[in-house]
Amino acid sequence: MPIIVALICAVLFQFVAAFISISLIRRTKYNISWVLISLAFLLMALRRLLKLIEVAGSGSRVLENPLDSWLAVGISILILVGLIFIKRIFNLQKRIDDLKKENEARVLSAIIRTEENERQKFAKELHDGLGPLLSSIKMSVSALFPGRAGKENQKILDNTNRLIDESVSTIKEISNKLSPHVLNNFGLHRAIVSFVDKIKLSSPLSIRVSSNIENTRFDYNIEVVLYRVVCELINNTIHHADATQVSIGLYSDNGRLSLDYDDNGKGFDAGSVLNLTSGMGYSNIQSRIRSINGTLEITSRPGEGTCISVTIETGKNG
Repeated sequence: MPIIVALICAVLFQFVAAFISISLIRRTKYNISWVLISLAFLLMALRRLLKLIEVAGSGSRVLENPLDSWLAVGISILILVGLIFIKRIFNLQKRIDDLKKENEARVLSAIIRTEENERQKFAKELHDGLGPLLSSIKMSVSALFPGRAGKENQKILDNTNRLIDESVSTIKEISNKLSPHVLNNFGLHRAIVSFVDKIKLSSPLSIRVSSNIENTRFDYNIEVVLYRVVCELINNTIHHADATQVSIGLYSDNGRLSLDYDDNGKGFDAGSVLNLTSGMGYSNIQSRIRSINGTLEITSRPGEGTCISVTIETGKNG
């Protein structure tokens, strides 16, 4: 009877150890050495189970060495305790990795917010400082020859006024690109539609925007990041994809905001491009998405266009 008890304990401990070991395979990213160790633990447990069945079925006809049985129990306990501590190490490592990701996201978020603040300051200086200055120059130039300029001087005056007007318009455009007032005042959907409308004026690219967020506002960082990502993606399509059509979808549902971007361009080898540090701006896009704890999926093959999906947890229902 003590032998059977010892064998039962050994079987239980070894099966628990094998279960823990197998449950950790995914944590090791299916490392072959850990897979083999897990299989070894499972086979040991099965072997001990077969011995238990043999002893229990034969009664007193099979004599098991008591010392061997209790040594098996001791070994099983040591293996189980060792695996429990290994699992604790894995859990600790996972917590460290999670904290590292959170800290990286915070740092990236702080960098992006600082960058946007500097953009806003610079845009304001351009718009409120240099813009009025150019307007004053225009008035001063116009006052040089009020109604009595010669034909040659009038040409110079008209050309100067035209150049000043173009400069003011350029400053406004640069200011808006640095910090789009539509995004700040009206939100993500309106800002993207406004950007797309401007692109349509200078590009034959057909861009369709569909959305259910309308005037819904999100966290500042989320709006800024997604706006910059969409702008970067459209620029990539224009300069690299040779596409004729782009589809942009913005949807909020059950606390999740998703961005779907598709073009019918020439596509690319997603794996090779994403491994580059500056491949078509995708490293910058990945960093921005990570800063708001979002996920990014890129599907593309040469000749088959590009499909990009971004998902962000916002806590807001669409």
